[in-house]
Amino acid sequence: MRVLRRATEAEVLEGFWDSELAAVSRWTPADVDERKRQWNTRDGLFDGFPDDVVWERVDLTRDEVLAILYINWDWWLTVSNGTRLATVAAEVQGRDEGDRAIAAAAATNPELIAVTDLERSKLVLLEGHVRLTAYAAFPDYLPDELAAYLGVSRRIAEWSEW
Repeated sequence: MRVLRRATEAEVLEGFWDSELAAVSRWTPADVDERKRQWNTRDGLFDGFPDDVVWERVDLTRDEVLAILYINWDWWLTVSNGTRLATVAAEVQGRDEGDRAIAAAAATNPELIAVTDLERSKLVLLEGHVRLTAYAAFPDYLPDELAAYLGVSRRIAEWSEW
């Protein structure tokens, strides 16, 4: 992992909301407005999300990208056979042309957004689950380094999805 620079929370959140809206088949503007409300009240996806997160823009190696864990939600636990790994989910779900197209666009896709603890013991994905799954299904499309946002917090274990 190579830290490129600090990032502001506003920059990361703008990327988060834009990514959610870009996934038009899954999210509507009303859904994104609800996510924004959840961010402000720290409930739903953001239940227990700490307020001491320091954001960075990083380059992750292919292996680091494929080691990112899904959030601790039932759906992602199910599709990954409880491992929270996209590589397992790619095997469980299979690979399709939609995944191939997403993976092939890795260099121009929105950045993944992940979080970690101070020791950087593991990375947990906050945004980009479909992209991560596509990368795991077709890892040859991943560049040697992939830009991402990474939030670092000493209190990240308080987050419900950690």
